[in-house]
Amino acid sequence: DSVPEDVFNTRTLRALENSAADYACFVNDLYSYQKEIQFEGELNNCVLVVQKFLGVDKDAAVQVVNQMMTARMKQFEHLVAKELPAVIRTFELDEKAQGKLHKYVEQLQQWMAGIPRWHAGVTRYTEVELIHDAAPKLHTGKPAPLGTSAMRLAELLRATRP
Repeated sequence: DSVPEDVFNTRTLRALENSAADYACFVNDLYSYQKEIQFEGELNNCVLVVQKFLGVDKDAAVQVVNQMMTARMKQFEHLVAKELPAVIRTFELDEKAQGKLHKYVEQLQQWMAGIPRWHAGVTRYTEVELIHDAAPKLHTGKPAPLGTSAMRLAELLRATRP
């Protein structure tokens, strides 16, 4: 009835999960580039890593990351079409277990489809929001000094207590 744990430990299922996770990370790094690099000084962004590693400009790096995203999506699709049926046969999964496994794969697909939709729909990566967040204000109306986010959070929590 249930999917044996050993199925999830197969190379195929691990590759499906890794393909989905990589795809999601690449999407995030494309959308968050300006926020992470220009506003936060972050160095762990795939676009920046590709820029530095290949010695290319941002636009070329974006194209490379897009190609990597596409490759991971194609790998996911290949695994579902070609390798998942072999896993099902090898483990002799009954109809109910197959249904559960296919539901799991469908959830990964929905997650992958939702990642770019979510990023495109939120304002956290828009320049207006980034500029606004870069100059947080306390009671004084002056920009908050670096390292005061915990203090602002504590103030907020105190203000919202019943």
